[in-house]
Amino acid sequence: MTNEIKVALSVLLAAVVLFAGVRFLSGQPLFGGGYDVVAVFDDAQGLTSGAIVRLNGVRVGEVREVDLSPDARRVLVTMAINGDVEIPRGSTVQTSGISALGEVNVEISPPQGATAGRPLAGGDTLVAVSTPDLFDLISGESNSLTARADTALIGAVNTFTTLDRILTNSGGDIEGVLAQLRFLSQAATTLVTQERGRIDRTLASLEAAAANASSVSDRVGRDVLDLSTVVGNDVVATSGVVRGLAEANADSVTAAVNNLSSALRRADEQLAALTVLTADLGTITTDLDSTLNSPAGTLGLLLNDPSLYYNANAAAATLQQILQDLQADPSRYLKELDGVVRVF
Repeated sequence: MTNEIKVALSVLLAAVVLFAGVRFLSGQPLFGGGYDVVAVFDDAQGLTSGAIVRLNGVRVGEVREVDLSPDARRVLVTMAINGDVEIPRGSTVQTSGISALGEVNVEISPPQGATAGRPLAGGDTLVAVSTPDLFDLISGESNSLTARADTALIGAVNTFTTLDRILTNSGGDIEGVLAQLRFLSQAATTLVTQERGRIDRTLASLEAAAANASSVSDRVGRDVLDLSTVVGNDVVATSGVVRGLAEANADSVTAAVNNLSSALRRADEQLAALTVLTADLGTITTDLDSTLNSPAGTLGLLLNDPSLYYNANAAAATLQQILQDLQADPSRYLKELDGVVRVF
């Protein structure tokens, strides 16, 4: 094999490797299988050949050619789409990126839901959706910002003009107010300077009072602690004494408790006897009441027969008469008893 043939084969192999490397690095299939789709733009916005074509953010091809339409009113962008990618009909296409930086790409967005049709084929056309460039957006915003800034400046100018007019019309009023403020500030400074010694003494007194209060609180705390200790010791000693007394007089306390129990039992028995006596007294009272109320009984006759009452009164009157005679002339009755007295 001659050297010329070897050089030709080397050049051919290098070209094949270069072609394959370019297609591999650009994300295209190594051995074709793709198809071309034409997008119609109103403004290419700096789009050039070799720009990336994305579908839902995924690279699916590249821009092959960017040409003007025959009437020079549109831009025809030929896109080489990978053969394994299907773009549904009804998809929209637009540019993305910043033209000033030379990074303008193509973005394809498929339709949503049931509006998607069959996939695009080679030679089909998509109408692009115009999107403003970033600098156009900034320019538009800058216009609105300029208008707002202009309005703010006009308002500031009007405010300052009004303030200047007020200051001009006020004349010496403002100067008088400032003079009074200056006089008051000087008087306050003089007062503070004159009373500085008294203020210092007052602050010193307050500090001394605070120190005294702190020392008093410390002493009170120590006294309370000592008092609590003494009271605790007294309580312990008292509890010991009480315990000792209880232990020493345990027998006496037990006997007293037993005597108290016996007394309570006797009181209980006496209460039972009293209950029986009360019942008997109730029975006697009932019988007496029935006897008194009975006209056939002796007591009933005494209470119910008035003749017996009158006879008893007459007997009492006679007895009283005899007693009066005895008191008046006792010898009369002693004579009658003379024989009786001698016998005894």
